[in-house]
Amino acid sequence: MDLADYTACDGTELRRLLAAREIGAVDLRDTALRAIAAVDGQLNAVVSGPYEDAQAAADGPLAGVPFAVKDTLPESGRPLGFGSRLLDGYVAGRDATLAERFRAAGLVSLVRSATPEFAFNTDTAPVVHGPTLNPWNLSRSPGGSSGGAAALVASGALPMAHGNDGGGSIRVPAAWCGLVGLKPSRGRVPLGPAVGEAVGGFAHEFGLTRTVRDAALLLDAVNGPAPGDRYYVARPEISYMGSLEREPPPLRVALCTSSPFGTTTDPQVSAAVQTVADTLAELGHHVEEVSPQVHEERLRACLETVWSADLAVLASTFGRIGGREAGPETVEAASLACVRRGRELSALDMDAAAATVNSVSRRWGSFLEQHDLFVCPTTPHPAPASGVPDQADERYDSAARWLDVVFGPSPFTPIANLTGQPSISLPLGESPDGMPIGVMLTAQTLREDLLLAVSAALESAMPWHRRRPAVHAGAGT
Repeated sequence: MDLADYTACDGTELRRLLAAREIGAVDLRDTALRAIAAVDGQLNAVVSGPYEDAQAAADGPLAGVPFAVKDTLPESGRPLGFGSRLLDGYVAGRDATLAERFRAAGLVSLVRSATPEFAFNTDTAPVVHGPTLNPWNLSRSPGGSSGGAAALVASGALPMAHGNDGGGSIRVPAAWCGLVGLKPSRGRVPLGPAVGEAVGGFAHEFGLTRTVRDAALLLDAVNGPAPGDRYYVARPEISYMGSLEREPPPLRVALCTSSPFGTTTDPQVSAAVQTVADTLAELGHHVEEVSPQVHEERLRACLETVWSADLAVLASTFGRIGGREAGPETVEAASLACVRRGRELSALDMDAAAATVNSVSRRWGSFLEQHDLFVCPTTPHPAPASGVPDQADERYDSAARWLDVVFGPSPFTPIANLTGQPSISLPLGESPDGMPIGVMLTAQTLREDLLLAVSAALESAMPWHRRRPAVHAGAGT
């Protein structure tokens, strides 16, 4: 298969071609491997693989479609690193439930993609692997923590890839790399079996795609409860692919461009969000500027507590597994500051964080009973320079300082992690220098169907598929 033809196809189309026998599975695998090789020397998005002998179910809804798994999800027999020297050389002994579902869906996981240390940065440049770069501009960040996945999908190397999101880690890379990034509702996609919840319930699993229909098809393939899940969310009665065929009724849309952390939103980003609002109005929806109030200091304190506690547990677990102590030689400076903070926390600190999660969730849940959608920037600016912020910088000697620089560039995304509501970033804007701008839509809990239906309507009204980054697997073919 020609690389130009391959990169022009999303996962849905590749599956159609395979089912119609217009291409063969071996040919598609070889083409995907060539596409990865064509770009990864510039992007540094792959941390292990390629696995040319990767196997998956031949009868799944995505059978034969090439894929990547982020280096945070255990796959039996493959390295698991979390971007940290603590786990350097470790090989997972069992699959995560989601890894099993990817294979059952027929996805062929050819490589594992890069993540910052402990998946806790809006850039992807861990000491253990070096920086992953943005295919739109190699001087810019691809985002984090699913930066490797985003770089591979945006560059055309793969049609879709796994990612997870504990504060924006799917949606921020989607915004900065020009992709569709859906963070599902809490419990929609299983996390087990090793854990019941991740990052205090903030982290949710899914993936990044180039098209809305691929997001719907992937969600159809992997959603649904697993035995013993802490959050038991039944599959929807109508498939997500089916929801794309339903025109949304007139909706009540809330619009906001002001950051809850006080970060100034670039005028170019505000303009992109306003254009989306105008398009939604033209499609028959009622749009008004309104947003729930957010108590900034309580939100900051909550994020610091929950993330620091999580990193302390990860460092302890990974240190035990890898046979290494967490210290300056094995853990990056900012991560280590969070680990130390996590070890200081009391039960009362954790209870205060839980109270904030509850109050924010109640307020936003009530708000989304009155408004069907909340529309805002995914991030207040396009992708910054690569290496910003630097997780290994010793100046980040406290968790509070690190939280400021992590959530400063992504102040809009964490709310949906606290509340568990579904949220999606769409590549609906473009900066004057050609960088993607993401616009984010959030809906009431379990309303992925509504998000995907509206996203499909926006994709049709404001198509983005003709844009192509500077580093692209189909270039010159």
